Amino acid sequence: MKNKLIKVGIIGGSLNNQWASKTHIPVLKESPDYQITAIGTSKTKTAKESARALNAPHSFTDYKELAKSKDVDLVIVSVKVPFHYEASIAAIEEHKHIYCEWPLGVDTMQAIKLAKLADDANIHHAIGLQARQSPEVNYIKEAIKQGDIGRIISCTMQVATQGKGGITDETSSYILKRENGANLLTINGGHSLDVLCYILGDFKELSAIMNTHYTEALIQGTEVTVPKNTADQILIQGTLVDGISSSVHIQGGVYPAFQLEIRGEKGIFRLTQNHSSGHVQFGNLKVERVKYPTYLLSTESVYFEEISVSSVKDNDPRGYIEKAYTVLAKDIFEHKSQIPNFHDAVKLHHLLDAVRTSAETGEKIFLHK
Repeated sequence: MKNKLIKVGIIGGSLNNQWASKTHIPVLKESPDYQITAIGTSKTKTAKESARALNAPHSFTDYKELAKSKDVDLVIVSVKVPFHYEASIAAIEEHKHIYCEWPLGVDTMQAIKLAKLADDANIHHAIGLQARQSPEVNYIKEAIKQGDIGRIISCTMQVATQGKGGITDETSSYILKRENGANLLTINGGHSLDVLCYILGDFKELSAIMNTHYTEALIQGTEVTVPKNTADQILIQGTLVDGISSSVHIQGGVYPAFQLEIRGEKGIFRLTQNHSSGHVQFGNLKVERVKYPTYLLSTESVYFEEISVSSVKDNDPRGYIEKAYTVLAKDIFEHKSQIPNFHDAVKLHHLLDAVRTSAETGEKIFLHK
């Protein structure tokens, strides 16, 4: 495929799809490496209208037919989580490269099977953990690696969102059901925990509590309530593989915020989100650094600075997706594997399983010896 365009079919490519239309589609339209050739949606009208608007020659209501198309090299799965597995299977069976949004499946068993099948098919597979493309996240990761704030002692992370509590909308109500695999732990928690582990390393052990304060949610603009069986308060205490003490609090149905504070022997890195929605993968991140005086007991003031790392364009979801597609194209053209893939997804699914198991049993869970 060297010196050629990568032909893309998007399952969930309707221009009414808020995520795909704001990130995947504009990025792919502008990329010199990709061409959108097929749009798949659940309705014939929206499929044809979206394909026509994007000058894509093919439209489908059957994702299996999209995957079979000879004009598709890469399948993007950008639909609700319960449909990730079947859509991904269709692409893998046709030996098409695949980019699937996170979570990979509704549970770890689906993720494991997809990773194995993708490997067996010898295709490139990418998972939508796009916050790893953040310049701010990568700045902190590299600075810590270079010893900028010395040996890391601890980290604390606060993740809060106004959603997934006692109020919802019709479109998002499915995330209040545990069996659908998209909830506070997997979405807000999954993306945030992935950033934490990407910067500092995996959890060695953890203990967790998960509480549900809202057992039903009101659909906005109506008097209708829907049942809710997912947690809206998640607390995780643990130790990372390098001995770093970690504390994480993930909340739903409260005022949104994101903050990751990493404390070392020589100072602190603080990663926060301006105008937060509680989704670190949405960007708008800010890096602050505190450097301690030479001696902690000194009366000398600490040195505080805000570090400008990226342009506005680079620090939003579209910028992250653009970087991800650049890496994926290089992987495909040069036979590399740099993009976060299905095996990274499986590892994150296992971590979320450990959180659930600890919360259910009250026991500490060991992930690495």
